[in-house]
Amino acid sequence: MSKTSYDTVVEAVQFKETNWIPVIPIVGLYSMNISGLSPNEILHDSEKQAKSQLACQSRFNYDGIFNVMDLSVEAQTLGAEVEFPTNSFPYLKSHPLDHPERFDKIPSLEVKSTRLSVFTDTINRIAEKTKRELYISSYVIGPFTLAGHLLGIDDLMELTVEDEETTASLVAHCAKVVEPYIEAQVEAGTDNIVILEPSASSSLISPRFFEMFSFQNVKSLVSRIHNLGVGATLHICGKTSRILEMMCETGADVLSIDSPVTISKAMKLIEKRACLMGNVDTTLMIEGTSEEVALAADACIEVAGNSGGFILSTSCDMPIEVPEVNLLSLVESSLHRRS
Repeated sequence: MSKTSYDTVVEAVQFKETNWIPVIPIVGLYSMNISGLSPNEILHDSEKQAKSQLACQSRFNYDGIFNVMDLSVEAQTLGAEVEFPTNSFPYLKSHPLDHPERFDKIPSLEVKSTRLSVFTDTINRIAEKTKRELYISSYVIGPFTLAGHLLGIDDLMELTVEDEETTASLVAHCAKVVEPYIEAQVEAGTDNIVILEPSASSSLISPRFFEMFSFQNVKSLVSRIHNLGVGATLHICGKTSRILEMMCETGADVLSIDSPVTISKAMKLIEKRACLMGNVDTTLMIEGTSEEVALAADACIEVAGNSGGFILSTSCDMPIEVPEVNLLSLVESSLHRRS
């Protein structure tokens, strides 16, 4: 029996030699360019979101599929006001936590009666359609990032300096708040949950603060995800070289790294303790030629080899503006190596 894309991704994550380097670009709202659907439709209708994501995967033939990344949805469920632009990603207009010491009033996420259900239902629709042919991934916001969305990122940064104890308690509570959403995603059929923790990047906070406020809580979420029987990926944007070893120590199966960290440096630092995913620069994906994208993808593949432990991808969520030919070039860098 020939191996499926799902099989190949699993083998890569497990550091087994693969017939090809799996490629899974982080495709979210970019799929609107293929499906012709609007962001508003995709973000509020699971049938349309699944249709859009499946249409894009079918067009480009990559090995796994995400539902749409929406970093506003958890905070919206907890009372934040969200703006939905006509042709762009949603963003927060307000923050529901008026005082950090009132964090214990924040309830756990309710999934079924909120917009979170759009994303869990999308997972279910994709799972029913692909039947383990593709590796399905979904998202949950990281605890430090959620704390910033609830309080406001500037206020959270100030709190980290002025009151470390309250900051730690707030972030730990946020880790508990998201657990029902994780459970709902597993029940819906995801293979892998990506913890999105961009506010814990070394571009924003020191490695010391990452260790104090994010690390242990992310580690707890990874453990929870594993106990539910699926894989865990950790994605942190920006500069992460100084925290890569701690990212490994969370127990995440896959580390999704941004373009400021080279694949070669990351591989040396983590020493096969986690599969790497990345990391063709999304700016290059927009502004570069298809030949430049192919060269960047080939460089990642050459460093990683095919002995497992690597998934070719973009450095972060694909911008809507990426030319179709550039995504095709990224994927074909892997496809032409298939045996």
